[in-house]
Amino acid sequence: MTPEGPKAWTDLGGGIRVRQSRAFRMNSVLLLHPTAAVAVDPGVLPSELDELAGAVREASPRSVTLVFTHAHWDHVLGRAWWPGAKSVAHDRFASELNRDRERILGEARGLAGKHGETWERGFEAFRPDLAVSGLHFMRLDPWRLVLRDAPGHCDSQLSLHLPERRLLLAADMLSDIEIPWLNRACEVYRRTLEDLLPLARGGAFETLVPGHGSIARGREAVLMRLHRDLDYLERLETGVRDALRQGLTVEAARSRLETMEYLGKDSSETPTREIHLQNVEHAYRGLEAAGPSKPPSASPAR
Repeated sequence: MTPEGPKAWTDLGGGIRVRQSRAFRMNSVLLLHPTAAVAVDPGVLPSELDELAGAVREASPRSVTLVFTHAHWDHVLGRAWWPGAKSVAHDRFASELNRDRERILGEARGLAGKHGETWERGFEAFRPDLAVSGLHFMRLDPWRLVLRDAPGHCDSQLSLHLPERRLLLAADMLSDIEIPWLNRACEVYRRTLEDLLPLARGGAFETLVPGHGSIARGREAVLMRLHRDLDYLERLETGVRDALRQGLTVEAARSRLETMEYLGKDSSETPTREIHLQNVEHAYRGLEAAGPSKPPSASPAR
């Protein structure tokens, strides 16, 4: 069931609010304070963006900053609602946005129409005012933010950590309704999650907001998301490696691993089976390019 009205909003306390869209169950996050407001991935439908902009106006902040976790179309639509705001994104963000700008506008219009709305604001590719990569620390009083490279799903992806709030905004990772969705070799995504494990075990994240799906609350719930997705990636990589050793083509590997067990919502908006088969191909191409090698070391102890 998709959220409507007040049920679409979750108040995490301390000025942090999450609005879940009717489309893709995508989460937009607002950090609200009279000194500074931060909007993370504001979207997706025009009426929802109107709501988000209204919530920011109500807070009457002296400044507004937009943070875009990555350049996929459903995450980049909100800038027109805050034309004077500063923006922050990955240093690969602008080139990806420029490459996909026509598709982004088409997707926005199509999605709005599907939900009985009209997309009237157009879309223009843009460069973020601050382009970051690696590990980047920001302070927008009172908000202290840690942005980390999070490759594997998108080359311009960043996770966003609020250490004082023990909150992780995980971009398009660690969803309860989506399996990992690869754009590179399996190892790339796996290492991104492995880098988060010690932080999660140490209690750095007590709340996790994925790009799509339900919020995970509590250390064990956060770890469960990490373990589930790492388990999927490890089984995928093992299955593909076995297929390569037996000389199977990528098509044969897809056929063999089509029935591999995985968890995820399978619907027109979240086509889990199709995503899984794409993942098989990315894992195959990655291992094929790497050549013969030893199996990867096990993930850190869980």
